[in-house]
Amino acid sequence: MTKIRLVVTLVLFLSSLAAFPRPIQAAPLDFDVANGHFYTQANGEAPGASAKGYSITNDGGIPLWDEFQRLGGVDALGYPSSRRFILDGFVVQATQKVIMQWRPDAAQVYFLNVLDAMHDAGKDAWLGAVRATPGVLPSSFDAGKDWEGIKAARWALLDDNEAIKAAYWSSGDPLNLNGLPLSPVQDRGNVYVLRAQRKVFQQWKVDVPWASAGQVTVANGGDLYKEAGLLSQSAAAPEDAPGSGGTPEAAPAPSAPPPGGAKYPGVGYGFQIDPGNDPGRAMDIAKTAGFSWIKVQIRWEQLEPQKGNIQWGTMDNVVNQAAARGVRVLFSVVTAPAWSRSGQDLKDQGPPNNPQDFANFVGAIASRLKGKVHAYEIWNEQNRAEEWGGPGKQSAAGYVNLLKVAYASIKAADPNAVVLGGAPTPAGTVDLGYGALAVDDVDYFRQMYAAGAKPYFDAMAVHPSGFNNKPDDYENSGARADFKGHRSFYYRNFENYRQVMEENGDGDKQLWFTEFGWAVAQSTAPPKDRYAYASQNTEQQQAEWLVRTFQIAREKGYIGPMFVWNLNYASAADAADSEALRAFGVLRPDWSARPAFNALAAMPK
Repeated sequence: MTKIRLVVTLVLFLSSLAAFPRPIQAAPLDFDVANGHFYTQANGEAPGASAKGYSITNDGGIPLWDEFQRLGGVDALGYPSSRRFILDGFVVQATQKVIMQWRPDAAQVYFLNVLDAMHDAGKDAWLGAVRATPGVLPSSFDAGKDWEGIKAARWALLDDNEAIKAAYWSSGDPLNLNGLPLSPVQDRGNVYVLRAQRKVFQQWKVDVPWASAGQVTVANGGDLYKEAGLLSQSAAAPEDAPGSGGTPEAAPAPSAPPPGGAKYPGVGYGFQIDPGNDPGRAMDIAKTAGFSWIKVQIRWEQLEPQKGNIQWGTMDNVVNQAAARGVRVLFSVVTAPAWSRSGQDLKDQGPPNNPQDFANFVGAIASRLKGKVHAYEIWNEQNRAEEWGGPGKQSAAGYVNLLKVAYASIKAADPNAVVLGGAPTPAGTVDLGYGALAVDDVDYFRQMYAAGAKPYFDAMAVHPSGFNNKPDDYENSGARADFKGHRSFYYRNFENYRQVMEENGDGDKQLWFTEFGWAVAQSTAPPKDRYAYASQNTEQQQAEWLVRTFQIAREKGYIGPMFVWNLNYASAADAADSEALRAFGVLRPDWSARPAFNALAAMPK
């Protein structure tokens, strides 16, 4: 009888347990995501209080997740504490203990010398006040020493405090994780402190809430950099967890569906890059900003110096590096070589005597690089005298003859490649009495249709520059000398191209913005006659206006890939910046980001 009662009691107890809801499973603090891992632990909230955090991934061909694991993961580096961002021209990401710097030249991560960088940023006073951290030794400390001598002299600074010395050497890879000492051990009242390149070591003389007397604690480099306010807001802001249903700012819905025949529907995000200036690094930076297209100008005169002798090195290098990173490529092919222009005045660039010579060149590219070059722009600003043989030589009919044979040659070799009609320069007709320096760009586009261009381009390239005008402005009053009063001075001039296309039954084709931007003088202002507006614009305007251009384009529904001019040409500029390469660039000559780059990276895509 007792056994029966016991069994019945047990059954009732178990039944009552089943009536209670099961405890809710706590969300994991970190978890795998596509191509990497997501961590919430350094989001600034109590554990589990927020689903936001930071992902560390191999996206864009930059294997930060693989490198994070190779270098010791959380145990060695701490939790990720920022998004990817650009610092000194390199793709970087902060963790609590270090800042990881991707070095494409070495194909691996190096650690940033954070405490050196903070010194360079003027943060020594802040470090002294907040972390009781000493300043750095003068550079003369290393004078006359080779690398082994420098290491020995700096490590000898540890001998003044055995506890700090032991903590420094206890790291699995002390030189890599800690860097070299930057200061002697200093007595800072209730604590002894040593400043190293990547950490600050503190031995406490008295009991404090976070350590007992005699204990050594470490202030981590990544945390210090972030705490000092050196991370941009966009880099420091935690991300929504993938699949969490977060509500980032949505891109405006298109007012019309994308053109039905478009191979790349919707707005695409691109930069024009200098192929002679570390193109792999430029692509890595573009990918970090969420830009997946690059434009490269292919100068025929340089790459086929003798007929049939094509120099493939630059083109092969660019497309192979792009393919490895999943970046799409537009080649803008321009400038005929002298051998193809016999009898012409070579003072100005111009077309070949025989358009088939050009067709053979682009056809050879399309054959060799099939599938690696996604689009070709045929010539550039051919309504300008400087691009088509000199004043008064411009001819829409002559250009269409070139476009026609180039189109056929490219499509024969690579049917999937997109062929763009070359973008005219935005201009009214300029004729000073000895031949037109420029033909009105919209008139020229109409002349292209009249000459039979319609079947020979898949999309039309356009250069919607803004000069010193906001992207929403359109033909406001003012003198042309002030870059006002004519539609060609305004970003929205592209709407006139759209009208011409619709007039000719080409409304199913896209416009591609293959060059656009706003110039802002960097150090030396460009020449006042051509680029006077560069001294009238500010870096903040450049940032805001570039972001707005993409918003407008998305609203239109007929815009394809857009290429900001430019990413990495600044270091190629001459002292006077005569071509405004620095002024238009979104990176500085040292590859550091201007506000425009940060704004483009942060905008919704």
